[in-house]
Amino acid sequence: MSRPAITERALVLRIAHSGESFHKIDLLSLQTGAFLCLKRVSKKAQTAAPDLFDTADIHLESSKQGTLRFINDYELIHRRNAIGRSYRKLQFASDFCTLIALNGPHMADPVSLYQITERTLNAFTERDMPAIVFLKAIYLLLKDEGYPVRESWWPQLPSHLREAAAQLINQPTPDSATAERLKVCEQISQHLCHWLRRETDLMLPSGLQ
Repeated sequence: MSRPAITERALVLRIAHSGESFHKIDLLSLQTGAFLCLKRVSKKAQTAAPDLFDTADIHLESSKQGTLRFINDYELIHRRNAIGRSYRKLQFASDFCTLIALNGPHMADPVSLYQITERTLNAFTERDMPAIVFLKAIYLLLKDEGYPVRESWWPQLPSHLREAAAQLINQPTPDSATAERLKVCEQISQHLCHWLRRETDLMLPSGLQ
């Protein structure tokens, strides 16, 4: 017997096949945080099948014995098509969402995590500088989770990168940047991800290791 279905507003973080009958979908909701669920592959045409980076109201049920949850209805609220139309946006947004899927179940505050992730996905959608959006999001996530980025990472950052890092992290994401500025942003992000791997218990997606 199944438990009564409940509805949660959620962001779609990852989608993968699970055999021929189901998709495995990582979600992030305000109530539950990050969790994995299954959705049966429908052979009928659907007006709103789940897609990466969606916001949706998701109707969930779980078996009485287990903790695995199943999607039995999916009501699309907002689709972020602009991310998928840019390879760079898709790459950075996927890496960020995979980071959330891997670590979100162990993070303490699902509301704050949801808000950070939603703002980040909106920034990936609206801005054309995904590398800068990614750097700001990782820094904010670490700071929000209580990791000592200011006290530990910042002193380790090479001095010639600090002025640029302060501007990139603290100022609004620009609509354009020079190739040199983006190269510096990549160096800062790599340094921050290396620090994350050494100094925290968070798991990184394979593309960031």
